[in-house]
Amino acid sequence: MHTPDPKHWTAVVACLGPVGHLPKAPGTWGTAVTIPFAALLIQVLDPWQSVMISLGLALFAVWCCGAAERYLQARDPGCVVLDECVAVPCCYLGPLLFSPRAAEGLTRPDLTLKVLMFHLAVFLLFRFFDILKPWPVGISQRLPGGWGVVMDDLLAAGYVNGVLLLGLALF
Repeated sequence: MHTPDPKHWTAVVACLGPVGHLPKAPGTWGTAVTIPFAALLIQVLDPWQSVMISLGLALFAVWCCGAAERYLQARDPGCVVLDECVAVPCCYLGPLLFSPRAAEGLTRPDLTLKVLMFHLAVFLLFRFFDILKPWPVGISQRLPGGWGVVMDDLLAAGYVNGVLLLGLALF
């Protein structure tokens, strides 16, 4: 039996370095630091490239978070926030793919008040669904290893997409 190594590279990556160890609400910190990453991602990639990168990052996160669980000897430890990091960019995919007006505004280099409000909406909606865990978000955490760590966040991102697309269609 080995002693858990919180400095193993998979644990460091899964915790986003020090981010997962910030006091109180590590998932909120992980989401907050990821919004600028997601904004940059959608600026430099076309929507389908964003889908492919998001898929690749999600698969990497499943593996890395599963390995971090083993090294930290804990099931879905709170300090692991890589799952938020890979799910937040997915929150933008629906609007990018299915709302040309939203896609145009999000991919422009200038930060307008509307774009900032959109990013704030993504942040708040994602945290809401990640904390509330409506069906099937909550039960997906029962999946084994890294799948349980990452899948609930990806499903929460799906809810965010639904709300954003509905909001864009209505307003």
